Amino acid sequence: MKKIYFLVISTLLITSLFAQTTDKNRFEIKTNLINLIARGPSAGLEYRLGKNRSFMISLASGKIDYGDFGGITWYKTSTFEFRKYSSDKIFFAGPYLKNITKQIFWQTSVIAGIIPIGQDRNFIGNGVSAGATTGFKLPVSKKLKLEMSSQIGFGKYYKMSDKNNNLPSGNYLDARIALWLGFQF
Repeated sequence: MKKIYFLVISTLLITSLFAQTTDKNRFEIKTNLINLIARGPSAGLEYRLGKNRSFMISLASGKIDYGDFGGITWYKTSTFEFRKYSSDKIFFAGPYLKNITKQIFWQTSVIAGIIPIGQDRNFIGNGVSAGATTGFKLPVSKKLKLEMSSQIGFGKYYKMSDKNNNLPSGNYLDARIALWLGFQF
């Protein structure tokens, strides 16, 4: 993972040296407001490569507690996106690559004393997914931006274990939505 971060930072530095734009607002730091539901931090840094292209790195972590249904999910993600914007710089689309560490603890629940839900799980997995991201960005002010985006892709756990021997196939559908609040500088 350190090699990927080094590659990304090197790419950003090199492209900033050779970029053809004179606009000073190349960076945007942002946070995903939806991730607050998972009681976890999220941060993104978007770097404009030119008029209609950008590269974004984001990190997030969180915890989802399913309450009476008996489960808790913890996760940490790091995502790299390349974005191509429309000529009006509102809509964008592009590919993404994501690394995820996920832990699921689930105990079988019983509804009304007779209907079992789920099965016992104690899963830990590290995976990689790739797919497409789309969205739109609206200006709130000259420096403040509000962005809605979605990702859909396919992933594979390259390392996983489950102490209850309920291992999944290792393949998974990766679908996310985000509501980013960003500041350009």
